[in-house]
Amino acid sequence: MRVFVTGIEGAAALNTMSVFDPLVKSDTAWRFLHEPSAPDVFSPAIVGTGDGPIRFSSEVSARPHAVAGVDPPPDLVIVPGLGDVIPPSLEANEHWVPWLRRWHDAGSIVASSCTGAFLLAEAGLLDGRRATTHWVAAPLFRASYPAVTLDIEPIIIDEGDVITSGGATTALNLVHYLVSRFGSSERAAATSHMLLLDSARESQLPFAVTGLHRQHSDRMVHEAQSLVHDRYAGLTVASLAHSVGVSTRTLGRRFGDAVGLTPKAYIDEVRIESAKRLLEQTSDQIADIRIRVGFTDPTAFRRAFKRTVGITPTEYRQRFGRRSALDRVL
Repeated sequence: MRVFVTGIEGAAALNTMSVFDPLVKSDTAWRFLHEPSAPDVFSPAIVGTGDGPIRFSSEVSARPHAVAGVDPPPDLVIVPGLGDVIPPSLEANEHWVPWLRRWHDAGSIVASSCTGAFLLAEAGLLDGRRATTHWVAAPLFRASYPAVTLDIEPIIIDEGDVITSGGATTALNLVHYLVSRFGSSERAAATSHMLLLDSARESQLPFAVTGLHRQHSDRMVHEAQSLVHDRYAGLTVASLAHSVGVSTRTLGRRFGDAVGLTPKAYIDEVRIESAKRLLEQTSDQIADIRIRVGFTDPTAFRRAFKRTVGITPTEYRQRFGRRSALDRVL
């Protein structure tokens, strides 16, 4: 199948190449491991809106293999992630929006990696649908595209003719998924073996850093957030409100407007984030960590942790703990 990978100006070259190269490798892997004379499933090309070089960040550039409008619409379009600062990167790449609409209307399946979902949303391809993107970009995405049902937990969301995937290296998981969908599960397995790809990842939540939400202009809420990060273990909503000189009702309203969470939910997020760091960096008992971050009820801690992170504290330590990493090396 013919695949266009859109060149994203000003973004890391990795964003584009982490989609393009593994697609090529997927066919190579199948021939190497199973059928030496097997034909390609994918015929990928990096596409530009002109024939001049696509300029990525870090002074890297690449000349496109194809030019939009010159060749017929492809079977599949993949939109890599934008640059680190989304608004100017989105503006610099808005020239892709009409092409995405045109290709989709012509029958192309459109997929995005990471913050490439912003371009799909700008094109209106995600309205009324579920979609995912990098968890860091979730607040901006939700504010910008209320017609889209954003879910940052899944690695892949497939709506049939539109596919979105999570942040950064989940581009490799997107490729694995595309190989499975358009090739076969056996080909996808061969790709995983050749690229040493962890295809079992299904959620972004274990990687998300919670307790941030600082992109607002309410100075009182910023002050309250700083207090939460300093005193989270023994903090209550009432004591937080008293410290910043407002009522609990006012604190709740201002927090909701600025952060999108209740003060209690924000305190719990910060506690969970602290627990994650302790699970990663220490060998302390989970019960001791629970108490240290401010949860007195073991059941409440486990439920809150799994709701936020997607896995239990024990599973998190097994996956990300210092001892686990050392064991994997040794």
